[in-house]
Amino acid sequence: MDKDWKLMRYNRKDYSEVVDFPVEIVGRDGVVRRYTFEDSIRLYQRRITFAPIRYRDLDLVDAEVHHCRSRIDQLRRSYFHRFGWGTPEGQPDVEAIFGDLAGELAAFVCRVLHSPGRPSIRFEEVQAEKDGCSTWYITPEGSASGMLLYVHRFVGGDQDPVRDGFFARLKALERMGECEGDGERLLAFHHTVDCGFVLTGQGSEFHQLLPAPVDAQTNIDLSPTPWDEVLELIRRGAHEIALHRCQTIVEEQPWHRSAYVAGAMLATMVGEHAVAEELALVGSRYFPKDGVLKYYLGAARIRQGRVEDGEAALQEALDCAPGLVLARTALVVSRLRRREFGKALGLLEDRGNVRADDRRADAILDRIESWLRWRRLTVFGGLGLAAVGLATVPITWLGLVPVACGLSASFVGLTAFDRQLDELISRQRGEEIRRGLRRLAHQRDPSQVVS
Repeated sequence: MDKDWKLMRYNRKDYSEVVDFPVEIVGRDGVVRRYTFEDSIRLYQRRITFAPIRYRDLDLVDAEVHHCRSRIDQLRRSYFHRFGWGTPEGQPDVEAIFGDLAGELAAFVCRVLHSPGRPSIRFEEVQAEKDGCSTWYITPEGSASGMLLYVHRFVGGDQDPVRDGFFARLKALERMGECEGDGERLLAFHHTVDCGFVLTGQGSEFHQLLPAPVDAQTNIDLSPTPWDEVLELIRRGAHEIALHRCQTIVEEQPWHRSAYVAGAMLATMVGEHAVAEELALVGSRYFPKDGVLKYYLGAARIRQGRVEDGEAALQEALDCAPGLVLARTALVVSRLRRREFGKALGLLEDRGNVRADDRRADAILDRIESWLRWRRLTVFGGLGLAAVGLATVPITWLGLVPVACGLSASFVGLTAFDRQLDELISRQRGEEIRRGLRRLAHQRDPSQVVS
């Protein structure tokens, strides 16, 4: 009945209305909050990501995803209706060209041009869409020069060539920005789950195209950033507060990788494994090739009892980063606890010439491999000796001696290994936290050009 009622609520929603901005949205706690266009889009995109976690029923997941996508379309359509620009007669309509991305593009252009809405610009096609990317020439009214706009429509999924091309273009343009000359230089960019925009200008006209700089003497903000506050809270041992700050950062800055990693680590420390899984899962959607986030995702699932799902995520972490010792150790330990000794030994032997990211932690893997070989020798050697003794018992009672020695050796091998394994697990968790805190305390988040 509860499922049918929820599905009925989804079916009754209307997406045809044109909304105002900031838009009022009722949260899950029943509180009405006001969101800007960008924040409202991020809100519904996050809900799409969380749908499989929030609901276990596939019908409810599909209904939630459909609702969020429809709401995103409504918000983008409404934004372009209120703040977009008109099209001269004889030229194709912008909404017809860009479809559901027209509103997202309008918000980007308004931010770049510092326009309150309906900017006076002219669009000219340079290259039609090819492999998910199209190129346009934008000329603001009254300007003698224009800018190139690259529009990327992401395909989706972990292996997205359009997304990879977007970031490759950004890196190339950032390198060019360090050089003098008339080459193409980056002005601004914007990206979200399903699209990415890059705006560039010619080097000789670069400073004319940028917005006028503010007075550097009166507008410099020297206050700590939210990430600086997180690091300070970690140093002071206020881990729960730091975790909440990390959650706030990723809500406001969904591409802040360090906040995802720190949040997942802190949630693990305080025993909030569901929160750790949530942060690692969302972070891995933005950074699908990040082995550390995959590791925290797998570790959180294992600690919630979903061992198979956790081991799958740990294997993905090793596929992304073969030298990530934390992931390999966690996967080895998980398989040892399931008594899958052959698979665990195979993981250890597969290291080959892979360069470990932590030599001290890699030495622990060498020790585990030695323990496994020693265990195999004592257990099977002892059982073999016992079998020989049993074969001689009908001939002489002295055959009981090798039987007793063999069984004792097997028992000692088993119990000693289990004791070593328990000690390793407890030490591994302590070392994991210490190494994570040390990395966070010394890392610096590189600055990027933002739109």
